[in-house]
Amino acid sequence: MLFLEIIFNVLVTGMFLIYWGMVFIIIYHLTRFGIGVQPKKFAAIFMLGSLVLSTVAIILFTKLEIGAFFARITA
Repeated sequence: MLFLEIIFNVLVTGMFLIYWGMVFIIIYHLTRFGIGVQPKKFAAIFMLGSLVLSTVAIILFTKLEIGAFFARITA
């Protein structure tokens, strides 16, 4: 059971890393190649939204009882 929890945590961590990689690429291209102030404002709003979304997801994930979830699956 512990092995499944470790795999699950590794997969969730990998998904967050991929998500933040994509966020970085989008923000980099908006700020680097955008002409004027509008793309930079959009990048700042997008970054703030990404931070809020990630914070909420991490808080909810830490409150999740993974052991009970896997106990129902394996039983």
